[in-house]
Amino acid sequence: MSPPPSFPTSWFPDLLCFHGSPERDDEELRAETPATRLDALRVAYGTQARWVGGHTHKPLLRTLDGWTLLNPGSVGLPFEQRGGRDVNLARAEYLLLDRAPGGWQPTFRAVPYDVREVQQGILTSGMPHAEWLAAQWGSA
Repeated sequence: MSPPPSFPTSWFPDLLCFHGSPERDDEELRAETPATRLDALRVAYGTQARWVGGHTHKPLLRTLDGWTLLNPGSVGLPFEQRGGRDVNLARAEYLLLDRAPGGWQPTFRAVPYDVREVQQGILTSGMPHAEWLAAQWGSA
């Protein structure tokens, strides 16, 4: 599948960015995704040296046979399993990519914020189920 004509592929020909996968926006590419699936995607969508995807809300740096799969995590809703349930974390996660000799240099960042401020904002928002939502946040 080729990108739309307005997509600036010539700016970064060695970088492919997408949400879930190049094929589907709801696909989760993870550390445990079989290499055979990733190989199939590369055959169909490109052999760029760096792929950056999202959807999982989990940071990822996975190197496979000379190429790298990255996921920045989540600015607005990073989470982890605690006690058998998902807990939203009070931090904004993101990824910086710097052009370096030989390719892109990734730097992962996580910036904590005050979970009490988030919870207070939710509780005073008037939104439905505010108490339930405010209880979903944990510390970074």
